[in-house]
Amino acid sequence: MSLLIFVAVAIILYIVYKSLNTRIPDGLKDVHTISSFHLFKSAIKKRGGTNKMYSDFQEYFERDGVVKLLIKGRWICLITDPVIVKNMLLRPDTYPKLDLKEYSPVFSRHLGVNVVHSNGDIWKRYRHTLPIHLFVETGVKLMNILERIDNKPIEVMNLMQRFTLDALGKTAFGFDFNNFEDSNNIYVKTYNDVYNGLIRNSFANIFPLERIPFWLNRAFKKIDKLDNLFDEIIKNKHKFIAAGKSNGDLLELMIKACEDPNNPTLTNVELRVSSDALSTLLYLLAIHKDVQQKAREEVMRILGDSLTPSAEQLKSLKYINMIIYENLRIYPSVSPNFFTLRKLSEDLKCKNHVIPTSSTIGIYSYGIHHSPTLWENPEKFIPERFENKNPENLEFMVLVMVLELCKYELSLAPNSIHEDELKFVRMTKALPIELVFKRRNE
Repeated sequence: MSLLIFVAVAIILYIVYKSLNTRIPDGLKDVHTISSFHLFKSAIKKRGGTNKMYSDFQEYFERDGVVKLLIKGRWICLITDPVIVKNMLLRPDTYPKLDLKEYSPVFSRHLGVNVVHSNGDIWKRYRHTLPIHLFVETGVKLMNILERIDNKPIEVMNLMQRFTLDALGKTAFGFDFNNFEDSNNIYVKTYNDVYNGLIRNSFANIFPLERIPFWLNRAFKKIDKLDNLFDEIIKNKHKFIAAGKSNGDLLELMIKACEDPNNPTLTNVELRVSSDALSTLLYLLAIHKDVQQKAREEVMRILGDSLTPSAEQLKSLKYINMIIYENLRIYPSVSPNFFTLRKLSEDLKCKNHVIPTSSTIGIYSYGIHHSPTLWENPEKFIPERFENKNPENLEFMVLVMVLELCKYELSLAPNSIHEDELKFVRMTKALPIELVFKRRNE
């Protein structure tokens, strides 16, 4: 056993060494580097938030519009030049999304083809309106949890993770994962093993651990176990539809779409509702009481005491939509690691640098959202920035805010470490956030 451990450690150290010494392509040598040591140190200290990375290297992001870093043995250029980013989004043929198999076999195995990584027509196929009535069902369960804690502090990161997984099950599959009541059931435990153990593993996101056969095989087994559980849900859904039943969930819509001869067969699609975005949203409301009150007044004016708003009513909540957009600006929920990676099909001029063809580039959302050249007072929470922004695909987060604001006043727990600013453990993952939900009119 000791020999096996020695061999395993030796292989890991060798891969880390090779990763740290990957040759820099000639065309990228003059682009400023965020060292692997800096990323490794941040992961060890658990102070690796993207806000810290931006503040440490803001000079280079602002001056050059690009920096590079080594992730999983691949040099990646993070772009903050808004003109280039706009072109990337408008010209998918010139800036195709990176095939995940090239970057990470584990991510590819887990995510497959989905709305984030799809190109062209595949992307357009996944535009569906989510069933609000199923969100409300899960929202009521959330309210019951808050009633039981009786105005005591509760950690909202964990709470929102549990909520979003249950919401995912209900809206995407018409299936109750029951994460609120039993967080140790096989569905929840298997999902968390994949998501926390593989997808959110800081070291696996920096170093190419997938080159280690036993690590890769272990990861694939976890993913296959989760896929098998989902496959069973899908089989049962086919039987449900065949029996003439319906509840309007996303999986049902997809299966029916597959029966259309003009619509190619859909592969597994991932509805990724963001627990992180909901957590930071609640945090911002807790520390900005004036914004919270103004949002509550809008909810009461438009909805009254109703906890089951219509789609049109949700769109009418203009101020709440502004708050959500400002939250997503301050705390972008998409990691710069792999969600936005693209591969150049031609040379790219970025201010004083020319990034060569075949280079991997990514949109660094946080840098764009916090650039003082693009935003006035970028570190301040000002929802009115988005006064003229039309609401789009925000129904889930709007609904959560409606449920919370109707019944509760939010505040930070006493002596919170987040009193001055939100503290992060890595990239887009904040340290635990405790909030108090005080029942209104008490």
